[in-house]
Amino acid sequence: MKFEISGACSAETLIVPVFLESLPDLPKIQQTLEPAKIMPYMGARHAVTWFYGSSGQPDLMLVGLGERAKFRSSFIREAAGNAGRALRKEKRQSAAVSFEALAAHESFGGCRADDIAAWVEGSLLGTYSFDNYKAKPVEDMGVTISFVGQESIAWTEAVRLGELRAQSTMWARDLANEPPNCLRPRNLAERAAERFAGTPAQVTVHEGGELERLGFAGLAAVGKGSVHPPVFLEIRYCSDASKPLAALIGKGITFDTGGISLKRDNDISDMRMDMAGAAAVLGALDIMVRSGAAVNVVVLIPSAENTPSDRSMLPGEIIRYANGLTVQVGNTDSEGRLILADALIYAHRLGASQAIDVATLTYSVVGALGSRVAGILGDDRLVEAIKTAGEPFGEKVWQLPLVDEYETYMDSDYADACNISRVGEAGAITAALFLRKFVHPELTWAHIDMNGSKDSSAAKGELAVGATGFGARMLAAYLTEQAFE
Repeated sequence: MKFEISGACSAETLIVPVFLESLPDLPKIQQTLEPAKIMPYMGARHAVTWFYGSSGQPDLMLVGLGERAKFRSSFIREAAGNAGRALRKEKRQSAAVSFEALAAHESFGGCRADDIAAWVEGSLLGTYSFDNYKAKPVEDMGVTISFVGQESIAWTEAVRLGELRAQSTMWARDLANEPPNCLRPRNLAERAAERFAGTPAQVTVHEGGELERLGFAGLAAVGKGSVHPPVFLEIRYCSDASKPLAALIGKGITFDTGGISLKRDNDISDMRMDMAGAAAVLGALDIMVRSGAAVNVVVLIPSAENTPSDRSMLPGEIIRYANGLTVQVGNTDSEGRLILADALIYAHRLGASQAIDVATLTYSVVGALGSRVAGILGDDRLVEAIKTAGEPFGEKVWQLPLVDEYETYMDSDYADACNISRVGEAGAITAALFLRKFVHPELTWAHIDMNGSKDSSAAKGELAVGATGFGARMLAAYLTEQAFE
């Protein structure tokens, strides 16, 4: 898929995004369109309607945005994804996008360049497919999408930015979609090193005896059962040393069987996506590096394979962490928090002033918020800033409370804490309370539980079947745009 700025519309298809309230004005845009053919459903969100031209006129595609009052900038990305799939299905070679039907509405505000970037981004993400292992991959029709208007630096940059964000998000999707036999912990580190080779990002892979030397006790315990040893990935990118250091922490469990506390589900193949948090922070870093963002950030990814064997971590084991806390393993399937604890301790040791951890941590968050909203807990100001950063991309988070009274649920008779709650409630909250034990008082912290948002079961809007790449754009936007203390 290619994008260009064109002074005139010569494409075979004209794409017109519309609000429900825009429909009466459509005959003015396409003179051959009869008012009687326009129906209200055509402006509904996610609606795609074709009108086939005659006498040399281009075909018209209406893409619905829904009601004007409910419009969000993320809807442009959704519409672009829906339009991109429709173009591919019809095997179109060229299309032009016109925002003329929206121009009269105040709620469609902002810079036109932002809308172009959003359309480019949504088009690429909506037509994404993971077919690396198919004998016949999806054929790329090579469609060219043009934006009608005078070419300018702002518009050209908008196209570049939209492509950049989409490519980084698709890389995050690729990582999460990989089958487990092709993405072991070491493979994940190698993919990251290859991606950032030749860039200012400095990649360090900690492994073997170095894990013990650095005090990564949780990671060593979780990963010892697999023949594929654990690694701890550290990537530093500083393009503005005047800014305080921020740490992005991603859970990198490349496959989670539950360990000795084996999962009981019939199909656990999606446990290959238990490293979606790692994919999110890598995607965010990729956006920042390739856009030259002025940031000071370190990405930390503890990565392991949680499998049962005669060497595996056993229920009842006690882990002593680098900060002196001891943890009794009540359940080996609650392993994510054990490895994130290492990274939170290490973030403070590196001098970070704030840390954001991202993980597919609990099923409880899916029961509470569903598959399109991630849970977020932590510092109120940080949480609000992250929430704001995610809104344009449709990456939604909802704040859950850190209820101090629940912390006793993880009391242990033999250690300072247990890694699971003894009470069958508030699973997402108690998991965050466990992590908080490893957050230094000087560290501003937020925890994002993205278990429901990690994948999509259907292609809709800018989402494709499989991994979503959730969090990459949100985190990059937060660190790029927000000042923090």
